Amino acid sequence: MTKAFSSSVLGPSARSSPNLEVETDTLATFGSLVQRLSGAMTRLEELTQPLKLPPLEGREWYDLLIRKLLPQLGDSTYLVVAVVGGTNIGKSVIFNHIAGFRASASSPLASGTKHPVCLIPDGFDSRHDLKALFPAFDLRRWGDSEEALTSHTEHCLFWRTSPDVPENLVILDTPDVDSDAPVNWQRADAVRQAADVLVAVLTQQKYNDAAVKQFFRKAADEDKAAIVVFNQVELPDDEPYWPLWLKTFCSETGLRPEYVYLAPNDRKSAEAIALNFAERTWPSATNPTDSTATSSAGPAGSSPPVRLNQVLSQLRFTEIKLRTLRGSLKRLVALDDGAPAYLQEIRQKSQQFREAATIFASRGLIRKTHWPAPPNSLLVDEMWRWWNSHREVWTSSVHGVYAHIGRWVNGGVRVVRDRIWGQSVPPLDEYRRAEWEAIVQVLEQVFNQLDLITTLGNELLTERLDRVLSGTSRETVLERLRKEHNEFDFEKLVQSLVETELSALRTDRAQLFNIIRNADRAAAIVRPVLTVLLAFGGVFGAEHILVNAASQSLTHVAVDATVAAGTTVAGNAAVDSATGVLSQVKAWLLQLHHKFKLRREEWLTNRLSEYLLGGLVDELHAGAIIPNSAAFQEAEELIRQFSAQQIRLLAGKPIDETTAM
Repeated sequence: MTKAFSSSVLGPSARSSPNLEVETDTLATFGSLVQRLSGAMTRLEELTQPLKLPPLEGREWYDLLIRKLLPQLGDSTYLVVAVVGGTNIGKSVIFNHIAGFRASASSPLASGTKHPVCLIPDGFDSRHDLKALFPAFDLRRWGDSEEALTSHTEHCLFWRTSPDVPENLVILDTPDVDSDAPVNWQRADAVRQAADVLVAVLTQQKYNDAAVKQFFRKAADEDKAAIVVFNQVELPDDEPYWPLWLKTFCSETGLRPEYVYLAPNDRKSAEAIALNFAERTWPSATNPTDSTATSSAGPAGSSPPVRLNQVLSQLRFTEIKLRTLRGSLKRLVALDDGAPAYLQEIRQKSQQFREAATIFASRGLIRKTHWPAPPNSLLVDEMWRWWNSHREVWTSSVHGVYAHIGRWVNGGVRVVRDRIWGQSVPPLDEYRRAEWEAIVQVLEQVFNQLDLITTLGNELLTERLDRVLSGTSRETVLERLRKEHNEFDFEKLVQSLVETELSALRTDRAQLFNIIRNADRAAAIVRPVLTVLLAFGGVFGAEHILVNAASQSLTHVAVDATVAAGTTVAGNAAVDSATGVLSQVKAWLLQLHHKFKLRREEWLTNRLSEYLLGGLVDELHAGAIIPNSAAFQEAEELIRQFSAQQIRLLAGKPIDETTAM
């Protein structure tokens, strides 16, 4: 378990021993949460495409998550340390001391640094994306210590690797924050935003400078972690005064430094990278006006001197890193403009989709329409073809003879009928005509409903339907439907349905199938007698079943099941015994009719969605259910965990690893 850590990582309100140990498991806990949240947000953004929300990229909390928290809480945790301050106060000296060698030009005169310079450990650039770390800059290799003094119109950042740089530090030296050049302010602002911790270099002359205070006021507003280094201090003479200088600086900027160090005014040691920094406690007991002041440093000069790079990379690294999380977490979980606000944005937009979808459902876009039944002969003939292909050879031969006779009889009947009543319309042509009338009726209903829906005040629907209704005319949709309807292969649809349903009959209703098969065998023997009886008995009530090709149909064969049952009685007894099986076959045939109609209605629904609505109904449904999705709920839970961890940090309590599981 992670040990409890003191509020020293939280700010100056309570300090603990400089030797406080905080286990690195704490950072690993945050790292795990960050990686999971990043993945959840990626999935959620993809899921929310129908909502047409502004992209995550560009939102400050998300950029912070991806560009700062994700890379910096991975396998190799590091600190981005920026040395900042006014002109001619020795920033480069402090920068060199953190680096551990003379990396940046320093002079007793103002050096005029115009571009930030960056030192990184060996191999850092191969493991991390520097451009993502410093997105505001044009990154350039740093080959000469004087390059940062050269003017460029671009925002350049000069970088190089060094084996002397601690492996967990990225160190920046920045342009003067009190420069007269606005471009320097922009570059300093970009550095401040990229940094984990600011090393604020102050002097007796610069602590109260207006431009310097303005820069650090922004840092305080961002809750940026900061360490104050008073440079060029004359000790012990300045011991009573630095608390007064710092009190003024903090009261006018709002900055609350994590640690305070005094750097002696020793030019030779500065040039030799050998300054010893004296740590001081803030608020300090030497400030009599501060009633809350405490001191753990004791008398002036009693604290042992330290090396600043060791403070940042070793002694205080984990504490400072955790402190930097406070500002990042605060931004991440901010209710008004953080990740919770993004989730709320999704909820609100999704609610609009839900309301719109409800309107569609309640209005019933496609009202009940009289859809024509398919031609029975088309279904029965296809059933006969299927059944004949599954007969034994001898039954197929016998029934083939009767099929020929049936076609001959049917042809004669048709000739007589055509002479008396005129030539009949082929059943399939008649069906095409009736179905087209139903399609036209449905299309008219849909347009009427869409026109009505636009008057109901739902902004989401009105916006989308206005485009649909203004850009797609009835004639255009009607023409596309007519073309596809004319080209549709109904025989292929029937073939597919019959194949599927009869195969299912053989598998799922084996008893009925076997009765019909036995009847088919028996019918090959006694068929002439039963055919005559049924013809006189009028059992079927359907002319085509007796006299056309369907006289060889499954329905006819089903009647012959009386033979399979051992019935040898002719006349009414045989017919009555057959009706039970016949009823089952007729019920099955009705189901086939129903499924045919469903297929055609589904075709029309899909085409209207494609040609007219453009998938609007599916889009509304997809948008409406996003808050119930696993991706949304995962993101919500992770944000809750982040919020809980932030509260614990602010309260100075240990990180609760269980919330990150």
